[in-house]
Amino acid sequence: MADGFEPTSVRLRDLSVGHEVTNAVLSLGFYIVCGSIGLLPEPLRNRAADAFVGWSESIDERRHT
Repeated sequence: MADGFEPTSVRLRDLSVGHEVTNAVLSLGFYIVCGSIGLLPEPLRNRAADAFVGWSESIDERRHT
């Protein structure tokens, strides 16, 4: 519901293109890594998934501190 306080659009000049490109690259990389992990044999898949989740959690914690 529009309450009048949120913009319905954002002007391109108001965006940080560098941040948008970084987010796009990270998002694409995430899907590539997840897809690659999904193609691994099951024992390797489980270890790779656990390692990737641990790594991504540590990165996320560093970004928010």
